Amino acid sequence: MSEKLEKYLEEISHYLGTSKEKQEILTEIKSHIMEKAEQEFGEVTEESLEGVIKIYGNPREVAEKYMDDQQIIAPLFKGHLFRYTAVVFFIHFTLAVLAFLFKTRMLILPFFFIPKMDNFQDLFYIPMMFIYDLGLVGIILYFVTQSGKTVRLPWPKLKLNWQKMADSRQEKSKLIPLTLMILGYAALVYGYVRYHTLFFKSLNPGGMESLFNPEASRWYSLALLSILGVGILAYIVKFFASSEWVNLLRSGSQLVILGIVINRPIEDAIQEFFYFDIHLVADLMVAFIAVLLMIDFLKSLIILGRKALNKERQRS
Repeated sequence: MSEKLEKYLEEISHYLGTSKEKQEILTEIKSHIMEKAEQEFGEVTEESLEGVIKIYGNPREVAEKYMDDQQIIAPLFKGHLFRYTAVVFFIHFTLAVLAFLFKTRMLILPFFFIPKMDNFQDLFYIPMMFIYDLGLVGIILYFVTQSGKTVRLPWPKLKLNWQKMADSRQEKSKLIPLTLMILGYAALVYGYVRYHTLFFKSLNPGGMESLFNPEASRWYSLALLSILGVGILAYIVKFFASSEWVNLLRSGSQLVILGIVINRPIEDAIQEFFYFDIHLVADLMVAFIAVLLMIDFLKSLIILGRKALNKERQRS
């Protein structure tokens, strides 16, 4: 066989993956190329084969033509992908919360392993849980599709209107809310410039006492200003591009900032406080903000995933 033809077929083979008819498809393509070379050039040579290969098409595009009717996940099951993922994620998330509360780890074969989580840094394990659950459900649906059997997957008649949710999240930004945001942000910046903190232990007219020591006051105040600033910037961008990608990048960026803050704690940051355990309150507030941002991030991922599925359905 021609070396160039062999290389060409090898590239096509790569894009065909594990197709059952892989060898038959390659044999058919080889036959077509050799027939075309003989018809157009009179004989099959290295040069004639090279000429036919150039006009035959990109290996990926050729493979896609043969794979059009072969679904990784059957269209019938694609609607179940995020539904089942949501159910599995809810179970996974509940078990993770229990593992955190009881300071233990959980092993549920063959599906879940939840490591021991000792502090709020471990909340960043939640997005990895979602990715794992999505992959797990996808693999199961893949094998159901490839089995070739007619399977009716159960699902209750409860329906979330994801389209309505997506439309509401993509509304254009409005000027009055933006003006109020900017004014509020300007007031916070002014407060930080004047008092070098946004967190106060007391608001007595005679003197404003910071909740944190000077180093921690600057660090946590700038982190809060950064998180709020990203939110305002995203709102401004939505004047020009009302897309779920804006929401995804916003919540993702805010999670990164929060992650940096959690991973770089300042020792003995909080000043002495007599009324209650301020450390516990601070941890709960950080956890609450982290969970809200994670939910928003995952919501954007789901909406974008459903849009991609709908586009694929329209193409097919």
